[in-house]
Amino acid sequence: MITTTVGSYPKVAEQAYGTKLIGAITKRQRQELTEAQMEAVYREITKAVLQEQEAAGLDLLTDGQIRWEDLVTPVAHRLDGFEINGLTRWFDNNVYYRRPILRKAPVRRGALLVDDYRAAQAMTAKPVKAVLPGPYTFVQMSEDRHYKAERPFVRRMAEILNAEARALAEAGAPLIQFDEPALGFGRPDMRLVVEALGIATAGVRAKTAVVTYFGSLDGALESLMRAKVDVVGVDVVSDPKAIAALKRVACTKELALGCLDARNTKLESVNELHALWNVVKKRVPLDRLSVSPNAGLELLPHPQALAKIRRLVEAVQAYRATK
Repeated sequence: MITTTVGSYPKVAEQAYGTKLIGAITKRQRQELTEAQMEAVYREITKAVLQEQEAAGLDLLTDGQIRWEDLVTPVAHRLDGFEINGLTRWFDNNVYYRRPILRKAPVRRGALLVDDYRAAQAMTAKPVKAVLPGPYTFVQMSEDRHYKAERPFVRRMAEILNAEARALAEAGAPLIQFDEPALGFGRPDMRLVVEALGIATAGVRAKTAVVTYFGSLDGALESLMRAKVDVVGVDVVSDPKAIAALKRVACTKELALGCLDARNTKLESVNELHALWNVVKKRVPLDRLSVSPNAGLELLPHPQALAKIRRLVEAVQAYRATK
């Protein structure tokens, strides 16, 4: 079993370093900080986040997405063809993001997140995974004023994300994770989703994953098992029916199980986590299982987020000891 997080880490809470980060961003917007000074703050806090995860005992780290405003903006504003619009509600959550508007065919002029990845990996001896928005979710969260058709837009974003994934793998990322929360809402075109994931992962010399969270997969799990990825991530907190789906579907991939509630401060017990894993291990061998919170931790208060990952490690260590 591998312990990890989905991606994001608290950065707006008053505790810990949140106040410093938000204060620095505000000063930068007022041009009271230089770009170099803002970069120094980002690196300082990213290092602190990595050190916390390492000290907690996680096996696979993330950079905490400290620079990320939301799932799509970090990619959209580095591509030609997009402008960033006003705030829009994020699916059915009480969270808002800035909706990208596609004005012309998107073009990647160079690496998007590779420098940030290299900087984060240099801050720790533990492996750090890279996270990208999935092509289908990226399109669902954008406004298309160029293609005006879903498939060509999704395919083009898959090509762009593939180029970035290849570059991240070359930079040393052991796993490239594509986040596809849009699959839990509405009626996604799963044939297109699987096609796009095949494009996005082609030739990537690292393990690849597709991670879903919130909503309900509602039959999409079987399709994801046919996608050209190594790992499929399933949120069993938001969608308890996902456990029944795992019992029905042949789990031909490694499984990333989102099993702690990243939107609730209540701390799960070791016993309830063990009970869940006892069910899942009947479908997926433990050496093909990773466990994490069900989504990013960014909206939890810092002490509760840290308690969650410590509890995850505690529970896994105790579980390993019994096997």
